[in-house]
Amino acid sequence: MIQRRNRPHIPRDFLYEPYGPRHGVARAMASGTHWFDAWAFQYALYGARLRKMAGIAPDRAEALRRGAAITRAELDGLAAACGVQPADVIASLPDPTLLAEV
Repeated sequence: MIQRRNRPHIPRDFLYEPYGPRHGVARAMASGTHWFDAWAFQYALYGARLRKMAGIAPDRAEALRRGAAITRAELDGLAAACGVQPADVIASLPDPTLLAEV
């Protein structure tokens, strides 16, 4: 987040919106976007930024886009990078079996 002069810093927690039907990710998924792409596009997490903030390598991100199961560590990393709770990401999974219990 860019800090501007003479403007108060807005904490990320203030901007938190719980996952629900009006959430941007839910709306993107309703229009046909894959769940992983919906999260990545909503929070501008691409390539190196996804790897740095969420700890998900580009080849692993491609596997998730193809329908691979997500591990709990990857899910926690994605949630932290997006500034949401892991339960929000879990709620957006189209199939509960996509969460791999490792």
